[in-house]
Parts: sequence; structure tokens; C-alpha cells
Amino acid sequence: MTLQPMTLVVNPGSASRKYALYKDGRKRADLWFEYIDGQVEGRLEFDGNKHIIKYPDADLGIVSRYIVPIFIDYGVIHHPTDISVIGIRVVAPSRRFLQDELITPSIEAVLVSLQELVPLHVTTLLNEIAEIKLNLYGIPMIAISDSAFHSTKPTWAWDYGIDPELADRYDIKRFGYHGISVGSIVRKMRHLDIIHPKMIVCHLGSGSSVTAVYNGDSLDTTMGYTPLEGLMMASRSGSMDVVAALAIKRALKISDIELENYLNTKCGLLGVSGESNDIRKLLELEEKGDDRASLALKLYVYHVQQAIGQMTASMGGVDVIVFTGTIGERSAIIRSRILDDMQYLGFKYNHNSNVKVYEPKEPINIAISGSRRKPIYVISTDESIEIARRAEQYLDGQY
Repeated sequence: MTLQPMTLVVNPGSASRKYALYKDGRKRADLWFEYIDGQVEGRLEFDGNKHIIKYPDADLGIVSRYIVPIFIDYGVIHHPTDISVIGIRVVAPSRRFLQDELITPSIEAVLVSLQELVPLHVTTLLNEIAEIKLNLYGIPMIAISDSAFHSTKPTWAWDYGIDPELADRYDIKRFGYHGISVGSIVRKMRHLDIIHPKMIVCHLGSGSSVTAVYNGDSLDTTMGYTPLEGLMMASRSGSMDVVAALAIKRALKISDIELENYLNTKCGLLGVSGESNDIRKLLELEEKGDDRASLALKLYVYHVQQAIGQMTASMGGVDVIVFTGTIGERSAIIRSRILDDMQYLGFKYNHNSNVKVYEPKEPINIAISGSRRKPIYVISTDESIEIARRAEQYLDGQY
């Protein structure tokens, strides 16, 4: 029996590596790796079972060498050639990556040129591409753009207040990210016929953004040149005065790269609280009277509320708010705190409905009932299947 063709999805992050296999539009297996308690831990979900595999490694950058052996050992595939195409999520500030592309030496050269500008976001991607090529040689790999969904933004939503010739020459634009996730949400809503002309999608997770979706297309989003811009996040500062950032650099006596790393990994919920980037932990600390944890949570909610207002202004109104991402799908408390001040836009949530929602399998409307009330949906995003679908379409020449 053959299992062909199958699509491998690769979603590399700074703190984890996520993989998934799809066959005929259905997920066959999930595999992800994290660094836990001094060693790499792999977790496989397949055929209704969960398996934990531990390795003595201290480097997530080499875990792709374990993908094929794990899939074969647990009967997910028979041979590497059961995989016909690979889709890898690409987060990179460049007009070249506003569409999906087959990864070739020229594409890798573009990524290498970007590595010096944004090392934190591109280095992991380049390393993952190199490892995948070594371990799955000859299988076409498609760069799936995390910015492509935002290519519909109007001109003024792309630019900073700088010389446009300089911006064009050096490709300094507000590219936006989380496009794969928001695209997944729009696709689900369109399929279920619950899409509205003016929607705001709040992707709230370790990375967070708010996107204005007008008639199914991106009109604007809070992330910009890199995913650092916009909301305060788990460990990212979000938008801040560049002079303030330079003041941090001088105060800490650090390099440009060290400053970028600091703003991306030492700030946000983690930096403000001084304890954790985990919403659950911060809520526990707040309940015990921890002022810094409480401040971190207040800042996070406030930034989301501001962004909803900003995106509402960009569309001249709003019909629907959608919550997605790990925090958006799981945290009833954070959803309620954000929505408590949204009645001026016509949104009012049902407390009982809200507290029951946790990673819903289908979209759930948590708004109070009534013909004049606007819907508030909690929808589980599915970046993985979106990457698989786009990789298959590219390979088939349909994209």
C-alpha cells in the first residue's frame, strides 16, 4: 500500500520546531520539538496516540534529522519518498516574500542578504532550510509567505514617515505578519458564510497582532517591518520610540544585534512582570497581589484595545471581532478584559458563553443575543493546513 502523496509542513520558531503531515487535505500526524529541562523533547500525535521521545541534544536547530526516523518508526510513512512536497513558513521583510516561492539557491541568497538586517528572524529559517535539504534531499520545498495575505493593503498602510525613495531602495516597508493565520480564519468564515465586510482579527499568542479585514482582504495590520512592531507580546516590546530603544542600548552597553534580541526576547509580558511570559502564571501572580504581573496584564489588554480602535478607524467601522491564537482561543479572562471596554463599538459579550470557550473546534459566537448586537467569534486558527494547502497549490501550478 502506498501513502503518497503527502505534504510536510514546517513551522520553525525561536523556541520550538513544529511539523505536520497531510494527506488528501487531512492531517495525518503532528510532530513538535521543544527544549525542556536541559534536553530536546519531541512529541508525536498520530492515529489517536501521543508519543514522547527525548534526545540528549541541547540544540533545536538539528531536530529535523529526527523527522523521517520518527515517522517511519511509528508507521506514519514507509519511506521519505512518501512525502511529495514541503511547505515552510517564511517570516522575512522583503517584497520578494510577498508571495509563495519554490526555494532555490537564488531564494536562499536573498534570505542570506536579509540575515544581516534581521538576524533573529531569518537565521532560524535558514538553518531549518539547510537541515531539511540534508535530511529530505530532492523533495521540492515551498516558501509559504506569512506576509502574502497583507499584499492587498493600500499604499499608505505600507509606508513609514520616511523618504519614500529611501524606503523603496532598501525595502523598508510595513510588510505585516500572521497572514497565514488570518488567511485561515477568513477561509473558515467564508466557508461557513459568517464573513462580514468589516472584520477585526485579533491573533493573540506568544506573538500578537490585530488585523483589519475589509471585504475579506487585509486593509492594515499592527505588525510592520518585522513582527516586533505593534502590540506588546509575550517577550517582545512591541512598538516603541526608536530613541528610547537607543537609550536602552547605551544604558546596557550592548550591540545592535543584542538590542534586537533584547527587545524580542526580554521584554513584553516577561520584561514588565519580571517573572513570566505565560498569561496563566501572570494571572496567578496577580491574584496573589503581584503589582508587576498586574501591570503586565493591564498593558497587554490596553495595547489590544488600542489596536482594535486603530483598525476600526482604518475601515471606518467594524462589524465583527474575532479572537484566535493560543491566548485568544484559550483565555476567557483576557477576552473579557479586552471586551469590557468595547461596548462603545457595539460589542457586548455573554459571560457564560465566554467562560465555556477553549480552543473551539467550530467558530463560537460569544456575543449576547439580540438583533442589534455585533458578533464576537472565537475561532481556532489552523496555520498548518493553510501552509499545506498553499504548498500543494503551488506545486500544482494553481497558486
